[in-house]
Amino acid sequence: MNKKPSVLISAMALFSMFFGAGNLIFPPTLGLWAGDKYISAMIGFLLASVGIVMLGVIATTKAGGRIENMASKLGDKFSILFGTFIVLAIGPGLAIPRTAATTFEIIQGTIAPNLNPTISSIVFFGVVLFFVLNPTNVIDTLGKYLTPALLVVLAIIIVKGITTPIGTIVPTGAINTFGRSFEEGYQTMDALAALVFTSIIIKGFKDKGVKDSKEIVKLTMKSAIFAAIGLSLVYGGLLYIGATASSLSLVRVEKVEFLIYITNMLLGGFGKYALSAAITLACITTAVGLTSTVGDFFFKLFNNKINYNFIIAVSTVFSGYFAVSGVETIVALSAPVLSALYPISIVLIFLNLFPNFFKKKATHIGAVLGACLPTVVTIANALNIKLPLLLEIKNYFPKSLHSFLWVIPVVILGTVFTIFSKNKSQKAEIEKELI
Repeated sequence: MNKKPSVLISAMALFSMFFGAGNLIFPPTLGLWAGDKYISAMIGFLLASVGIVMLGVIATTKAGGRIENMASKLGDKFSILFGTFIVLAIGPGLAIPRTAATTFEIIQGTIAPNLNPTISSIVFFGVVLFFVLNPTNVIDTLGKYLTPALLVVLAIIIVKGITTPIGTIVPTGAINTFGRSFEEGYQTMDALAALVFTSIIIKGFKDKGVKDSKEIVKLTMKSAIFAAIGLSLVYGGLLYIGATASSLSLVRVEKVEFLIYITNMLLGGFGKYALSAAITLACITTAVGLTSTVGDFFFKLFNNKINYNFIIAVSTVFSGYFAVSGVETIVALSAPVLSALYPISIVLIFLNLFPNFFKKKATHIGAVLGACLPTVVTIANALNIKLPLLLEIKNYFPKSLHSFLWVIPVVILGTVFTIFSKNKSQKAEIEKELI
């Protein structure tokens, strides 16, 4: 007999999946940069790192529960291409190497200052490979206890940071805090992960006996709301603590280094080591989950013709090699890639949230073409090709809107394609009547 599905348990599962340990490094340094403008920075960051993520879960559920369903109106080829780029981004391309790099820098900054990054990467991915190829309950058990343990440590840090701040919040001269913080939220990569991870939550509800699609959407929405509250409290608290350090004259501090610094300032050596141990283990569990996701996706994509273990091995080797470059390098390389992928993902999320309103294939095609503009700009910059017209148009708008200018071509092309499709359809109906 199936048990009644628990929204709280699903919310905790959703929270832990999105609560990749690497994400903790972004809010503190963002707060440090924003200073007295931390509220607008917090709103921008939370909107991208939590709000859009939870809408992504709901939209994917409405679309059918799989990443391929999100772009179904654009054809099978685009769906496969889009899914491949997303899985590579949250897999060996960006997210998995970052978990290993974060682990190395945490350990090096606390208990092993002479640790070699190559050795650290080999050991880290050796452990990951073992658990992926030899599934056991150990990694699941670690995950169940790690999230609450990490939350307890973070709760202590955040409460301590609010009640006895490490400094005062001062102006830092930061500009366009909302827009830049919104784009910084891209670095969590959770909106992309939402399109992949949602199927796990849906499967959990179905395993508990929920068959009605509307009920699944309802339960998923509730789970998303609870998970969003948890993520917002953690990210918001860490960002605020970062802002309280804006008076300490810290220059060019790196993200992991700063997280270790504020932990040590607030809790001393014990807190620093406790956080380091929890994050290290959490990074391993996150890497195991992501590596398995990569293996499953490409194994199915190639119709089981390529060996699953081979896919895992290639992903692990590439991730290990890339991880040695360090967190800051990975983050820098992530920025243009995520700036290209996020607008497309956001557009697809929005369109699938209202499937009854955005029914036409032409609407989806036009809107996604508009969202591809940042991709064109990214490729042009990589090839050192100048786009003077785009730069001239961009300068007409205030800097506070520069991060969202891609919305304009989305709306224009989405509308034009819809009208063109409507007129074409009406013309075809008239010709049919005349015949």
